[in-house]
This record gives sequence, structure tokens and C-alpha cells, in this order.
Amino acid sequence: MSLLLALSISTGILSGLLVWFTNFFDIASWLVFLGATSYFASTDKGMKGLVQVWLTNFSGAIWAILIILLSTYLAADFASYATTAIFAFAMCFQAKFNVLKFIPGTFIGAAAIFSANGEWMVTIIALFVGAIVGFLMTYTGEQLHKWSERRSSDKKSLHSESIRSEASCSESLGIK
Repeated sequence: MSLLLALSISTGILSGLLVWFTNFFDIASWLVFLGATSYFASTDKGMKGLVQVWLTNFSGAIWAILIILLSTYLAADFASYATTAIFAFAMCFQAKFNVLKFIPGTFIGAAAIFSANGEWMVTIIALFVGAIVGFLMTYTGEQLHKWSERRSSDKKSLHSESIRSEASCSESLGIK
């Protein structure tokens, strides 16, 4: 089984479970999928990638909350434009720090806050859980692929042994 097929299977199954889970807990599934998407898009994988996604999604959420607060506090037409410009710069510039280098994760975190109308608590939890789900989708897909490869290798090995055994048997009987 190819890695793509294994990842597709694990992602499909876990996506179905995710939608059930979010409906059960009354969480917008699309917010959780944003966290999973962040993990998929991250170039770092494993625990390092997971932590990086958490940190960048969280920082993006904080920047968005600051934009909302300052825009509301300043209450001028240009306030939202100015605060967005300043904080968008900061969202990119923070990538100077290696743990915050995943700029798309920062913007996904901010977009999630804006899309959820500033409901920051549920959004941050959803992004956090979503990143874990993305990690699990990748991990289980990779494990399914490895299992499939071992199984395929074992079958080939058994087939080769069977052919050798038949050849040895044929030789001992004088069959060519």
C-alpha cells in the first residue's frame, strides 16, 4: 500500500470520528480541521511539528484578539486597517524565532479567531485538538504504510522460500 493511500485511509477514518466528536461536544468541526490543516502544512513533523503548530496557531489567535481589542478601543474607521497592518507585520516578523517560523500556522490561528467572531476560548481549544488530530492522521497513516510494507515483504519472502523449496524438491527427484 502506498503512503498516500495509507494516509488517505487514516485521514478519512479520523475525519469521520472528528466530526462525530465535534458534534457531540458542540464544537465547530471546521475550527478543528483548521488545526489539523496546520499540522499537515507544517514542514516539521512529529512532536516538534506539533508543538510548533500549537505555538504558531496560539500566537496567531493572540494577534487576532489584539487586533479586535485595539480596533474596538480606537473606534476609528482606519483603526482596523492600521492595527491589521501592524500586527500582520509582527505575525511575519516573529518567524525570526525558530519555534514560530511556521508563518501559515500564525495566520491560520488569526483567521480562526476572526471567523469564530472572537470566540477565543473554543477556538484555541479547537485548534489545539485539531493539531493533535492532524498528528494522529499522519502517524496512523505512516504506521499503516509500514505495516503494509512489512506484510508485503513477508509475502514475497514466503513466495521465494516456496519456489526454492519446490526447486530443491524437483532436484532431489531428478526433475528439471
